[in-house]
Amino acid sequence: MKRNTFYIFILLLLAISCSKEKVIKKDIAFYHWKAKADFTKAYSEAIESTEANTVYMHYFDIEPLAKVNWYDDGIYPTYVLKSVAKDYQHMDIVPVVYIANPVFKTDDLDVSKLSKKIAKLIDQISQKQFNRKIKHIQLDCDWTETTRASYFELLRTLKNDFTIDVTIRLHQIKFKERTGVPPVNAGTLMLYNMGDLRNKAQNSILESSIVGQYIHAESTYPMALKIALPLFSQTVVTNNNNKIKLIKNTHREVLENDPHFKQINSNNFKVMADTLYKGFYLAQGYNLKLEDVKPSEISDSYKLIKASKLNTQGIIFYHLDDLSLSNYDLNNTIEKL
Repeated sequence: MKRNTFYIFILLLLAISCSKEKVIKKDIAFYHWKAKADFTKAYSEAIESTEANTVYMHYFDIEPLAKVNWYDDGIYPTYVLKSVAKDYQHMDIVPVVYIANPVFKTDDLDVSKLSKKIAKLIDQISQKQFNRKIKHIQLDCDWTETTRASYFELLRTLKNDFTIDVTIRLHQIKFKERTGVPPVNAGTLMLYNMGDLRNKAQNSILESSIVGQYIHAESTYPMALKIALPLFSQTVVTNNNNKIKLIKNTHREVLENDPHFKQINSNNFKVMADTLYKGFYLAQGYNLKLEDVKPSEISDSYKLIKASKLNTQGIIFYHLDDLSLSNYDLNNTIEKL
């Protein structure tokens, strides 16, 4: 009898362990942020190994441009999704629309009109690429105190057509009384792109020390949040006039072995002579800051979030990219979270 009880206890422990592992893996999703949605071997392996079934697919940006199109109001869709591999057809797709904050500073902005145009373009892309209407969308906008009224009005209007979640930044958690809380039921906390690009000693993508300045054990927010974590790197180029340009991905070995560059410290290189780098012209004196994120930094930052009172429900990795995925052991990264 005692032996049977022991076996039952062991089986229960195994079942609980398997259940936890399954929940963790089912809670993983990915962003796709390219105009052409290919489905590479690296994408397939990442999605299969994490048992992810949801892709947050970037549909288009909305930016204030010259008054030339989209009914000549100066608000124009850019970086529109052009093609999608058939492999995504069976997946849960969440269209993502990025809205530049200056859009809401446009003179005589007609929010109702903007809402209709956004809804129409989302539906057109969904029908063309997936042959179906998609009701769950995400809006990505780093709104401010001066733009929140118009942005929140847009959200309320779009809720007539869609279920919406929105991106949330760290400062909008800490200063929620000042920035306001969007009128939706769920959000995604963007745990990247939080630092100072010009600070040569700081990793602007993610540093747990920065997260700790905004999130503490008593931090709360009145909606459930998914957590967006970075799987990418970038090179920050500062020219001789202190202007910034971002180049996707880092290539440390290339810079270390090219006499056009002098290593200043572990992450900064100085351009010693005019040269081309990844198709970009770099003049003597420019500074290149290499930014990538170690798995330990991801887990330390994530643990700060989990130690708070925020209601967190899943992870979205940014993003599906061959080089980025090759630099991370995803399952090992997830196990540390």
